[in-house]
Amino acid sequence: MNVTLPGEPFDGSSEPVPPAGSPAQVGLESPPSFPAWGLADLARILVVLLLALFFSDTSAVLIASMLPAARLAGAQGLVSDPRVVVPAQAVAYLLTVWFIVRMIRRHYRLQFFPAVHWRFPQRWLVLLSGGVLLALAVQILSSSLPIPKQLPIEQYFNSTLGAWLMAGFGVLVAPFCEELFFRGLLFPVLRQRLGMTAALLLTSGLFAIIHASQLGRSWAAVSVLFVVGIVLTLVRAKTDSLASSVLVHSGYNLALFTLVYLGTSGFHDFAPLTQ
Repeated sequence: MNVTLPGEPFDGSSEPVPPAGSPAQVGLESPPSFPAWGLADLARILVVLLLALFFSDTSAVLIASMLPAARLAGAQGLVSDPRVVVPAQAVAYLLTVWFIVRMIRRHYRLQFFPAVHWRFPQRWLVLLSGGVLLALAVQILSSSLPIPKQLPIEQYFNSTLGAWLMAGFGVLVAPFCEELFFRGLLFPVLRQRLGMTAALLLTSGLFAIIHASQLGRSWAAVSVLFVVGIVLTLVRAKTDSLASSVLVHSGYNLALFTLVYLGTSGFHDFAPLTQ
């Protein structure tokens, strides 16, 4: 004989059914899988990024070419002018981030920050300092490697304003956007499909490759950046927090730009970069 107590709906079985909305009932629902996105989504994001870079760079150069001060620079000079390139790239990055947020919220019905495992750590200063120490270690390592004295990225340090734009972009914008794509979106998909080791190597390798042109495609410089990518990916995997790898990345870039700042007398004397 089945007996039900008041407030316990009877469904024909011998076990009472938990009220709707109770913890027991909610626990029956499966949490969303991680990552919710796949390789096709990453391909779409890459297309959006490339289109955004093309249109923002083209628009920035066209607008800058109309200014009287740009007439002597020429088209090639504008393409390498950080006062033109950096704002354009920042716009392209932010548009791509907007697309990613929209995809996660509208297509997968998920909140953006929980979906990408953005968990801001309490010991954020330790991670930021870790990025600084990583940059110093990289500088020591680079001194014993056959890295060219002049790299293409140094052409962007040709004015005080340009250097400050590069520093602001490199510390505040690039770490978040690059970590979001590589460690927030790409790494979880590769780890799910290929395993931890392959995901670690592929994510770090692609991270180094996209910076190869800035490093003159020097195998030594690219290899050093590959090691940096390994560290950033391990931080993301160990802490299960995208915010952690962003902090390390920001600290790393902050240290590098601080060294340039000190070596150029506050972004005024760029002779050391051209010697």
